[in-house]
Amino acid sequence: MRFSANFLSTQMSAECSFAEELYDILPLQIIQWVYILTSITSIILVFYTACNYLHRTIFENVTKELIIALYIFIIIYSICLIFAQGSQLVYRYIASEKCDAQVPKILCIFRYIITMITWSFVLVHIGITIQHLLSSFNFGIRYQKIAARLSIVFSFVYPLIIGILAYYKDSIEGRSAYCSGFTPNSEGYLMFNLYLILVLDILNTLVSFILWKYNKRRLITDRQSYDLSLSFHRKQNLYAMQQFLPVATLHAVFYIVFFCKYNKNNSKTKILIPVTVYFSQALRSNMSPGWYLFTSVVANVIPHYCFLCPLIFLFLIRRGRFKRVSHVHSMVNPQKNPNDMYFSALNDQWQ
Repeated sequence: MRFSANFLSTQMSAECSFAEELYDILPLQIIQWVYILTSITSIILVFYTACNYLHRTIFENVTKELIIALYIFIIIYSICLIFAQGSQLVYRYIASEKCDAQVPKILCIFRYIITMITWSFVLVHIGITIQHLLSSFNFGIRYQKIAARLSIVFSFVYPLIIGILAYYKDSIEGRSAYCSGFTPNSEGYLMFNLYLILVLDILNTLVSFILWKYNKRRLITDRQSYDLSLSFHRKQNLYAMQQFLPVATLHAVFYIVFFCKYNKNNSKTKILIPVTVYFSQALRSNMSPGWYLFTSVVANVIPHYCFLCPLIFLFLIRRGRFKRVSHVHSMVNPQKNPNDMYFSALNDQWQ
């Protein structure tokens, strides 16, 4: 009993010291405000793009469903990040003493959701690639809808199951100086899934690029068949892939940056390891716990992905729409010779 009381007292003392150190790290507060503002902007961009531009694209309905699912996950991630970082700042500002700048552990649930929802992005991107794959090989819209909706359901269910298995042993009683997505009970489950999702994300980007090249080559072949519907189908696939490929590549790069770094402890080897779990011992030994945490927070680039993803979609959709409008204007230009207009339009049909 005495040992348990002493252990609890030591743990509380350590949390208090950690909270006092975090209280004095001004750059940590700045990056927390940056993430909050970035998340708010991401939510605004998602609603603006979804309400004003998504319905104007030539995407198939099944593709729009996947985009909407991706947008929903961005909103969930952004809202949870606002609550997670905002609660830390609120308790810091209202604390009468530095040690009081600790949040109730029940608010750490938002941080757990953030960790889990990161995998949903990858699973939705995989669903988009599968839909493009089925469309490229002329599978019917029914099969595409089944694959897309299964991937959406899996994107919700899989992180939920892993989250329950990883965190159900963690107590939500008491207070914490800072909520972390990795806990002693969850590390085993999370580490395996981090590597699994990382491999799937890289493979998904490679497959997306291969499908884009495949459709470009097939478009050249299909033109020789003089089948307008087939040529249009290929062009529609290419248009969709041109919108998604930059976003998929961006996510893969950000995922690698967020979860991986090179461990240079041994000059002869470089081991790829998650940055949110480990740093090299040389770096860690030269940093206090508070500054080590700050470095981990800065390494979180997923909020920037949530901001850039709808922004890139908005840019690409607007650019594609402006190109189509310009093309129509050039076709109906009254200064053109009617014969030139006819043959120009006919030529575009076969492109």
